[in-house]
Amino acid sequence: MSSGRPTVSVIVPAYNRAHLITRALESLRGQTYRDFEVVLGDDASTDDTVAVAQRAWPELKVARLSVNRGASSARNAAIRESRGRFLAFLDSDDEWLPEKLAVQMAYLERHPEVAVCACAYRKQWRDGRTTMVPTPHSADMTKALHSALDFHGASTPVVRREVLDEVGDQDEDLRILEDWDWMLRISQKHRIDVLDEPLAVIHENNPSPPDRMRDSTVIFLAKHDADFRRYGAVHRRAVISQQWENAAFNMFEHGRPGEGLRLLLRSLRHAPLRNPASAVLLPLGALDAMAGTGLARGLLAWRRATKSR
Repeated sequence: MSSGRPTVSVIVPAYNRAHLITRALESLRGQTYRDFEVVLGDDASTDDTVAVAQRAWPELKVARLSVNRGASSARNAAIRESRGRFLAFLDSDDEWLPEKLAVQMAYLERHPEVAVCACAYRKQWRDGRTTMVPTPHSADMTKALHSALDFHGASTPVVRREVLDEVGDQDEDLRILEDWDWMLRISQKHRIDVLDEPLAVIHENNPSPPDRMRDSTVIFLAKHDADFRRYGAVHRRAVISQQWENAAFNMFEHGRPGEGLRLLLRSLRHAPLRNPASAVLLPLGALDAMAGTGLARGLLAWRRATKSR
């Protein structure tokens, strides 16, 4: 590792991840590209996250928040402590494959016009199965990112630092969707390329806190509505419908069928034919809300298991 200014700063946000963070940091230890530093953004953890991380990576730099403010605040704090000319991002529950930084840095050196290099990845499900996840390829990445659920902006991109001068920090009002919002803002001013090679392992996590998901969806849709409109009313309605569907599914998964049903109806009002299969959840969600069953949550779990095969 370079003794002077590092070329890359790896930004790792974490909150109460003492049980997981060693895996993420060990994957950095295996990188064939070595000119990087690691900066932990600790989001006011109440467990031993920092101590465990420092044992796994003694050279670790730590930016500690005094109160829990979310992943965007933790990443921003870590970025302020970093020195690299490039910023790479790794969530504390994910992993990188050994060639990740080497492949992406070589690509960025060959393509100085590219501001962000992301990559495909392997999705690791809790039941042990693995899915190869493609990512959007488009001449218009902004449009692709409006609805690209498989683009992982938290653990795959390497970003030139000067991008921050134009785009700014991650939005700290967003507790969910903050990485997606940031990549969208970057795509409006800069070129984002996505490599076909899967260079990261993204682990299935628990569903996001439902109130944060709902509130962040409101902010996200308001921030980008003018951009959605640029691609026409049909596109705009489809994007809004998808985002509210995601929030509805999250409510169902957390056992809140009444709220899930309301959000799903909002989704269907915007684009009733976008995903006809989701209409099946309407009667199931209504029955769950009235009788306390878990049919909608069960169907979503079955869909997720089927998708991971």
